[in-house]
Amino acid sequence: MRLQPKELLLLFVVGAAGGLIGDAGHVQAGTTTYLDDATPFIWESALWFPILVGLATASIGELRLWLGPPRPGFDATVAVASIAAVLAIYAVTALVYDEPEGPATTLIVMLAVLVACWLGGGTPALVCGLAAAIVGPVAEIAIVELDLAEYAPSADSLGGVALWLPALYFAFGYVAARLAEFLVARR
Repeated sequence: MRLQPKELLLLFVVGAAGGLIGDAGHVQAGTTTYLDDATPFIWESALWFPILVGLATASIGELRLWLGPPRPGFDATVAVASIAAVLAIYAVTALVYDEPEGPATTLIVMLAVLVACWLGGGTPALVCGLAAAIVGPVAEIAIVELDLAEYAPSADSLGGVALWLPALYFAFGYVAARLAEFLVARR
C-alpha cells in the first residue's frame, strides 16, 4: 500500500509547517543559529529547512506503509493531538537547550517515550521512530559540518547537535507513521 499524491502533499505540508514553528522557537531562543544567509528565509528558517522536514515527514509516512498494513481507524482528535505533542516537545527543547544536559535530555527522551506509548503501533512505528532518530540527527550534523547552521555551545555535544535531538526525531517519526495510517484509514 502506498500513499496517494495528495496524502504525500498533506504530510509534506504538515511537516514543513511544524518544522517552521519548532525551528522558530529554536532560533528565537538561541538554540540554533543559521550561518548561511545566501539562502532565502521563510519566517526564522532557511528555506531548505522546512523543505527537508516536509520531505522527511512524507518519507516516513511512506516507510510506515511499506512496513506492513496500517492499523485501522481514523480519529482527527488523535491526529491533531499527535502533531501538538511533537510541537510541544520541540518547544521544550528550545526552552531547555542551555539547561544541564543530563536532566534536559532525560526530559526530552521521556516525553518521546510517552508519545510512543500513547500512540502505540508496534514494530512498524518503532522502526519509523528509530529511522527518524538516526537520519534526522545525522542530517543535522551534516548541516553543522557544512557551516550552514550551528547549535548553541550548551547544546552541541552530539557531533555539533544537541544530545536530546534523537529523542525529538524519534517522537516525530512515531507521529509521522501514525499520520500516514490515519490518512489511509480516511480513504
